Amino acid sequence: MKKVKILPILLFLFLSPAAGLAQVLDAEGRVQEVDSVRILILRADKAYNDKDYEGSAQAYIALLLHKPGYGMAAYSVACNYSLMNRKKEAIKWLEQAVEWGFYGFEKDTDLNNISNTGQYKKILARARKLIAELRPKIDKPVVELPQDYDSTKTYGLLVCLHGYSDNPSYFIQTLAGVPQQLGYIVAAPYGQEILGKESFGWGNSEETERNVLAAVTEVQAKYKIDPAKIILMGFSQGASRTYYTGTKNAGLFKGIIPIAGRYDYDSTVVQFLPRSRVNGLKVFIMVGQLDNEKFISANQLAVKFFMTAGVTVSLNVYAGIGHTLLPNKKEELQRAIEWVEK
Repeated sequence: MKKVKILPILLFLFLSPAAGLAQVLDAEGRVQEVDSVRILILRADKAYNDKDYEGSAQAYIALLLHKPGYGMAAYSVACNYSLMNRKKEAIKWLEQAVEWGFYGFEKDTDLNNISNTGQYKKILARARKLIAELRPKIDKPVVELPQDYDSTKTYGLLVCLHGYSDNPSYFIQTLAGVPQQLGYIVAAPYGQEILGKESFGWGNSEETERNVLAAVTEVQAKYKIDPAKIILMGFSQGASRTYYTGTKNAGLFKGIIPIAGRYDYDSTVVQFLPRSRVNGLKVFIMVGQLDNEKFISANQLAVKFFMTAGVTVSLNVYAGIGHTLLPNKKEELQRAIEWVEK
């Protein structure tokens, strides 16, 4: 079962399943309101990890009251019922997941108990067909221009890699227009792993690199881009891929801005650090204090490697923040971009 990406928090909470908001205490004991969707996902994932598959299924079903038509939730219910060997319910929910736009279940071993059934094979055939129909539509990046775009002017280029199970358009929206206001064209390629009609993931490092470089080439062919102002940014899984692609292509990118990613995803990155230093690559790392400890330690390790190699790096850890973009993202994104530009 693939997990939905959410904001991890310390859960001292007060919640009724039907409530719109829950109250939680953050790391410093301050009361914050968190929407029920996040709480229900946390409950579902915890139950799943504890092998309480009934509890996980019911939490995801409750989630659908808040997010009707959420395909990944329906798929997660199917996985839980399959693990309980309740084949009829598993088939029903998997069929519903595809109907709601989730297709990326073929390799999931949680569904082994139903994978030999005729119903499963029929659902899989439909999912494969939908993936094949969708693939030609994601070959080109989503591009957004500054509001006052002038074809006679030269702009910077910010290449953005969305998180796992996310999509380029949504990621661009979360940036709140900050890059465009700073004179950047934004290009966001699609991850080539199709999970659903609006849900994508990244392949391995080499596949991601090819995808990113193709996006840069396409934008450079259409618009006037300042070669000294090309920055690579990513969130979560996309951030982890920025380390490899950005360091390997340090002559192309002025800097990288990984947000809530992991430096240690690909151990081959270390071989590209000398060229990163020679080409003056700058690295602005952003991670929440309440993020998974593995993410925090991986980024601390990144700082050590970059500093040892003589690469300019800035590690920014945000108090009270988990695996998410920052509440004050406009100010921090502007600070990150301007830091790389200096």
